This record gives sequence, C-alpha cells and structure tokens, in this order.
Amino acid sequence: EEAGDWTGDSDPDEQDSAALAWHSAATADFSGHKFEGMAEFSGFVFPGDALFGKATFLSDVWFSNAAFSGDVLFLKTAFLGEAWFSEAAFKGDAGFSKAAFKGDVWFSEMVFTGDGIFLDPADLAFSGNAGFGEAAFKSDAEFGEAAFKDDAGFSESISSAMSGLGQRLARAMRD
Repeated sequence: EEAGDWTGDSDPDEQDSAALAWHSAATADFSGHKFEGMAEFSGFVFPGDALFGKATFLSDVWFSNAAFSGDVLFLKTAFLGEAWFSEAAFKGDAGFSKAAFKGDVWFSEMVFTGDGIFLDPADLAFSGNAGFGEAAFKSDAEFGEAAFKDDAGFSESISSAMSGLGQRLARAMRD
C-alpha cells in the first residue's frame, strides 16, 4: 500500500497485516507493574492499547490530558494514592473492573468516546472522593453497583446514552 493509506483511527479488524503488526507493537503493557513513586503520564499519547491490569500505584498517578487511542484496561489495578484522569481522552473501551481507588480520583472533563466501563461492581471501590464533573460519555457508562465511600460528583457530566445511567448511578451511590 502507499504511504498514508492507513491511519491509527482505522478499525484493527479491517486493517492489513502491516497495520495489525504496528498496532500490536504500539501496545503499552504495564500489567503487574508496581509503580513505587509518583507515576506521570500527563499528556502522553498511547497510540495502541494500554494495559495496566494488576498494576499497583503506591503513590499518586497522573493521566491528565493523556490520549488513549486504543482500549485501556485497569483490571484489578490498585490506586493507593490520588489518581488524576482529568481531561483525558479515551477513544477505545475503558475497563476498570475490580479496580480499587484508595485515594481521591478525578475524571473531570475527560471524554469517553468508546465504552466507559466500570464493571464487577461488587469489587469496584472508590474509597476517597470521585470526581466526574463535566465528563462526557459518548456511549454507555456502566457503574453497576460500584461502591462510593466518600463524595461522588457528576455535575455537568454529559452522556449521549443516558438511558439507564441515572438509575445505575443511583443504585451505586445508595450502597
């Protein structure tokens, strides 16, 4: 193919083998990694999938203004300090199943254009404040029965798939 025919916004299922190889090589895999000091990913562009499954952030972590071009998975990830996702852009699916946020977490002004998924609600816990102010969900955002143990703010958050979201949030905040 001629240069410029493939873009990172293409569907990986419809790409040629060279594009698929690039997408695979562009995956950032931090699965199981222990971040001992402050982790700084602010403004970083993740060109492919970003995998943080079973990672542990012992201190604060910053993903402010980060761009996640592929899917991002924080499955069973432990956030022991504060976590900042303010103004981050999630273009693929975002999975936070069984994640534990021990400190405050901020998703304010971030944009989910893929699925914003907070699954396995019995095991998803927000121990500190959880701020989703002015967040934009372009598709379903599933919080199930996530436990918010401190303040959870959703002021001026927008969802183009609001059907059922309010009910799910009400159930999540009730527990």
